[in-house]
Amino acid sequence: MQLTIYNTLTRKKELFVPLMEDPNYKGPKKDFVWLYSCGPTVYSLPHFGNVRASFTADLIRNVLKNIMGYKMISMTNFTDVGHLAGDGDTGEEKMEKAAKTEWVTAWDLAKKYEQIFRDFFKWMQIDDFDIMPRATEHIQEQIDLVKTLEAKWYTYIIPDDGVYMDTSKIDDYGKLLGPNYKKHLEWIQAGERVQLWWKKNITDFALWKFHVGEGKRDMEWESPRGVGFPGRHAECSAMSCKYLGNQFDIHHGGYDLIPIHHTNEIAQSECAFDVHPRVKYWMHHQFVNMNGKKMSKSDGNIVSPYEVLEKGYAYLDIRYFFFTTHYRSFFDFTWDSMEVARHSRDNLIKKMQKLFDTHNQILVDISHITSYEILKEKITDKYVGDALEDMMAALMDDLNTPQLIAILHQSLNSLDKVEEVDMKELFIALYRLEKNLLKVGLFDRIGQEAEKIEIPSDIIQLAEQRIQAKNAKDYQLADQLRDQIQDAGYKMQDTKDGYELIKI
Repeated sequence: MQLTIYNTLTRKKELFVPLMEDPNYKGPKKDFVWLYSCGPTVYSLPHFGNVRASFTADLIRNVLKNIMGYKMISMTNFTDVGHLAGDGDTGEEKMEKAAKTEWVTAWDLAKKYEQIFRDFFKWMQIDDFDIMPRATEHIQEQIDLVKTLEAKWYTYIIPDDGVYMDTSKIDDYGKLLGPNYKKHLEWIQAGERVQLWWKKNITDFALWKFHVGEGKRDMEWESPRGVGFPGRHAECSAMSCKYLGNQFDIHHGGYDLIPIHHTNEIAQSECAFDVHPRVKYWMHHQFVNMNGKKMSKSDGNIVSPYEVLEKGYAYLDIRYFFFTTHYRSFFDFTWDSMEVARHSRDNLIKKMQKLFDTHNQILVDISHITSYEILKEKITDKYVGDALEDMMAALMDDLNTPQLIAILHQSLNSLDKVEEVDMKELFIALYRLEKNLLKVGLFDRIGQEAEKIEIPSDIIQLAEQRIQAKNAKDYQLADQLRDQIQDAGYKMQDTKDGYELIKI
């Protein structure tokens, strides 16, 4: 089984060969596949861009680890300092600005929203990554990065502003923009990157920002160049180097990060660590649109994931919805398509429940099966084997999840046309697919209709309190109450008409 992925760096699909298996790799010995994904800036509630980013990173991890059987180290970060409001080198810092509107410190704001993000992703069935550092916990590493670049004469200082990277000294600056990146850089206008008269080059970027003006910011530190805070791009290079080394396998992020953030990350990293390329595969997911146009708060063209939940959809409806669009395609949200996704997931669950009840199957422990290759050896039924082979072929073709979902539906719909199917093998294959990749609740209702369960009054009370919290838009409390319900042995499933409680 061979995986091909689209590498943004080369602008083509490539066979995935991890560094630990690459004969051209000359660095320190590696025993794992290393994945880094740019995480959220924790200054406000999660939006669909955040959700798709974490979903895609989780998809990459699940395919490599749970389907292909690679040992992995996965990492994402929490940006809690250094992200300016304009996504460039000017403007107010996002954490400080948002903290003022909520009348709290930037530290308290970061703590609050980081927990909300963690809770949200938990209910989206996105497991914690192996390493989840905060930018504020790695200031020294970012200072050291700046010192290294200074020692190599890649920087200059703008008084009362900061330490800047001189991009004119980098021969291949902008290579992530594509084969014609040199021409693209010539076309960059001041409207794309704010041109400051004191910059040497329009593409130069801040590595360290100085404290300017009266008063004291919540988040600032001493450095060899004075009090200040790190620039937008320093954290990813510094933290990924600390935990993953100077060179690693996959770097993932949103398409919007290519022109500036990831381009600058490559520039500073390869200059500081003297590795080319620093990352072997760059993977990017596309924008989330609404009604064919990029979601944007400024245009009023936006719907929050919480608004979707308030309308009675479940977290796993959103997760399933993401599977129906290829990660490199625009994810176009409409309420009609959201409803189609909900019905499609519900139909899959009902099919599994009906099959299970009809054939009285018993799910067996297959935790010892570590990869698709091992599972394939245990499947003897031709129909099941062919269906599984087709689904895996789709997945291995640059993570083509829409095709995988289509094959899954088609396979279940065609069962009545097949004379004989080993139902036990079918359940094993689908159970493996659900638990290690889909995680959309495919088996959640197994046996529920056969056993009528009386829900304790205290659990119902918690459920009602959670509904009240959601209506009051207190999502942190709502998630805490959901946790309490699950800890008590029940699952609260949001529905269009309210909710249902299921014993787990």
